Amino acid sequence: MRIIQPKFILVCFWMSLVLSGCSRSGEILYFDREEAGNEYVRELGGDVELPSRKELPEEEPEFRQEALRQICVHVCGQVCRPGIVMLPEGSRAWEAVEAAGGLSGEAHEAAVNLAAVLRDGEKLYIPALGEELADDAENRGLVNLNTADSAGLQTLPGIGESRAADILSYREKHGGFRAVEEIMQVPGIKESTYEKIRDQITVN
Repeated sequence: MRIIQPKFILVCFWMSLVLSGCSRSGEILYFDREEAGNEYVRELGGDVELPSRKELPEEEPEFRQEALRQICVHVCGQVCRPGIVMLPEGSRAWEAVEAAGGLSGEAHEAAVNLAAVLRDGEKLYIPALGEELADDAENRGLVNLNTADSAGLQTLPGIGESRAADILSYREKHGGFRAVEEIMQVPGIKESTYEKIRDQITVN
């Protein structure tokens, strides 16, 4: 009768444990992560389940809003709080009046174009009722690009009826001229024409 050595028995037993462990580890790879996590919590006696991937909060995108460019306008005359106001670029005269506290009871509202687009460094004067208005531009013989009609524009060198119509169309579309140099943005008016009329025009 052949006698089996105890050492051989121990080796066989150890190999069976190793093979059994490998088999179990291979099975664990098929477990659902969420179910395994919940089972782990239950084994610990906890009442809270692990959040699923669907329940995790999504990161919200960050939105950055660039600050609008500011302009400085001097509002004076018949307003409640005369002084300097800061406004976003592209603001109109009525917004400057509102920033200055609104019109006073003596303001001649109809004498001012409250829809005019303001430019940086501009002075907005609100006259009083009955106040005689002096047009400095007319006194100096200048043509105001923001108020002149077709006939007035045609008094400028190189500006005919067709070109005057283009100026009026541009003024209406863009809410007026902010600077005399802007007239070169009108189709057909080049730098050479501007140099001839620059000393005869104004936007104030």
